[in-house]
Amino acid sequence: METLKNYLENMFLSLPNTPEVRKAKSELGQMMEDKYTELKNEGKAENEAIGIVISEFGNLDEVAEELGIKTYVEEDTSSGELLCLEDAKAYLKDTIKCSQLIALGVMLCIISPTPFIFMGAYSDTANSDFAVVRTGAFAIFVMFFFIGLAVAFFICAGVTKGKWQQIKRKTVGIDFHVTDYTKTQYESLRSSHALCLSIGCMFCILSFIPVVLISAIIPAGFWVECSAAFLFILVAIGVYLIVFTANRNAGYQSLLSLNAKGTIGNIHVPESAKEVEYTSKGVATVMSVYWQTVTCIYLCVSFISFDWHITWIIWPVAAVLRSILNTCFQKI
Repeated sequence: METLKNYLENMFLSLPNTPEVRKAKSELGQMMEDKYTELKNEGKAENEAIGIVISEFGNLDEVAEELGIKTYVEEDTSSGELLCLEDAKAYLKDTIKCSQLIALGVMLCIISPTPFIFMGAYSDTANSDFAVVRTGAFAIFVMFFFIGLAVAFFICAGVTKGKWQQIKRKTVGIDFHVTDYTKTQYESLRSSHALCLSIGCMFCILSFIPVVLISAIIPAGFWVECSAAFLFILVAIGVYLIVFTANRNAGYQSLLSLNAKGTIGNIHVPESAKEVEYTSKGVATVMSVYWQTVTCIYLCVSFISFDWHITWIIWPVAAVLRSILNTCFQKI
């Protein structure tokens, strides 16, 4: 029966989610179940019974008029390639890989100034100008090495994503089997996603603690001067977790969004994974880079003012503002 259920779901997957279509789907499902039960009672093997049911009811064009959905079937313009389960698994695997690469790249960019902080602290304790110059040269080398490695990660992630342009352009679809698998995997990551976001935000918000503690314990010296480096490192770890889990979730949502809004297939997609549609392209563009912009503002303001104990307020304000914007400009 599970095979028949999946077959029925695939038959109606791209049809509009209307009362008529839902009624027809329920009626056809009951007809298939009754026929299957009848064949089993006659002594037919399971595979044989399933084959007979599919041959009798499996062509929606033939039964559409009887079910009262001929118009919907004729208007169904869905065409093109369906993404198989193996390809879907490969896409999700590449999504996790890209998420890690992008998150690592961002983290390396954030910690790239730390060599100069350590260099400055060391310079104050160095006994010769030559040691200062040598340390400065090494700090510059390490900084550019971090930035170069980050760029390499970004390029690698871009190349990997490039293999899946058909998903980004939505030129392929997914059947019920792939939808069900992706939904199950997506739901299993819910607690992991929440944990990564929580820990990431905690690291960003509490990143100033090493500076405060070291300054309180040690009035002056090497560790006080390089305490700001630990702030960068904690922020980098927090941003890594946030960027990784956000990009990973976006990959699952992209796959599930191949079920067009308003179709039967879309009812199998978790509400949290459905793409938000806005009233204008301008608003959609702004909201697509919303959190990236907030992150940039937070880091710029914090690094310029060094008021980390105050600038964290940007995050709750940004969350409230995003909810207001969604309420005002989101399509219902």
